[in-house]
Amino acid sequence: MKVFSKLPGSRQITSAIFVSLFLTSSWSQEPSKYEPISEYKKIVLEDGSTYFGQLENGLASGLGTQTDVNGEQKTGYFQDGIFLGEYIVNPPWHLVDIYYDFEDSLLLESFSVGITLKDDIPDNLYLYLSTQNSEINNIDFYNGIQTHCGGYKGVVGDNNFGDFVDLGRASIFSRWLERSGTAMQIERSGVGESGGYEGDFISVRNALPWKKGKYTITLRNTHEKVTINGVVHTFVSMLVFSHSKNTLIQTGSLAFPGEELYLDKGQAMFVELYHKRLPISQIPLLRFQVDQIKVNGKLEPCIEPMAIYPLNAPQYAKATFANGKFDIQIGKPFERKVFRLYKNDVIVEDLYE
Repeated sequence: MKVFSKLPGSRQITSAIFVSLFLTSSWSQEPSKYEPISEYKKIVLEDGSTYFGQLENGLASGLGTQTDVNGEQKTGYFQDGIFLGEYIVNPPWHLVDIYYDFEDSLLLESFSVGITLKDDIPDNLYLYLSTQNSEINNIDFYNGIQTHCGGYKGVVGDNNFGDFVDLGRASIFSRWLERSGTAMQIERSGVGESGGYEGDFISVRNALPWKKGKYTITLRNTHEKVTINGVVHTFVSMLVFSHSKNTLIQTGSLAFPGEELYLDKGQAMFVELYHKRLPISQIPLLRFQVDQIKVNGKLEPCIEPMAIYPLNAPQYAKATFANGKFDIQIGKPFERKVFRLYKNDVIVEDLYE
């Protein structure tokens, strides 16, 4: 579920994009009848309908969305202008990854972010809203909320203890390059996991009956120490505050190496569908806003925000940024009027104010 194994700053991504574009434009390719060059754009069809997506030889071929004159849409696979079938979500699918930078790395006491869910999210949707992906002392971590989550009541050594417990809707906090249960503090009502199927990681989770409304997600330096393999670690806890219920839920705590903790300047968030395949038409329209991004209680400017969308899936999400707020929407197709291609597999949109 990670965005990248190491999160690059947005300036690094931008530089790589320009290099990629320069190299691509510097070489011409001879068209082949059986290996046509694929384009990605919008066209108007003879019947007045429009198509946005992949084209070969000027015809809808690949993934895209066709919109008829009445506004009806079908999203899926096309070949030579003919609709072959609806797109089936193949999880895990990151509909959008959002990157931004702080001015510099920061000594960490707390990090908090507000998330406002503007629509009800059905239980049959396996949705992960990750509000923070970054590094603490060069260790990757992420956190957020999920519609379906679970884990184990304990971790002994690096082995999960007991049966798997399904929490339903929950908050989750994970870090990498660790398997030891000593680096975890699982809440009494929560669960944890030590795993190696996404690289070595540990994770804490707790039930959170989240729905439409506003929440504040916080990471807090507890200053509690533990020594693991001769290295002093410091625990960081995750908390989620529900503004409508006026309740605070403790997710659990994870230990990071070091007596002082520094939050990397590179930040990211993502929207992911996981676990279950489903027809794309079954994804409801969902809108949410991320704002009030604070480090140590102070609003921190988001520098050079950008959104990244995969090219090997339909364009089914949209992110914008203004006045310190990220607005994100999924559940309907979007046309990219201005975009850049990066390594031929993603679309990159700047979200500058």
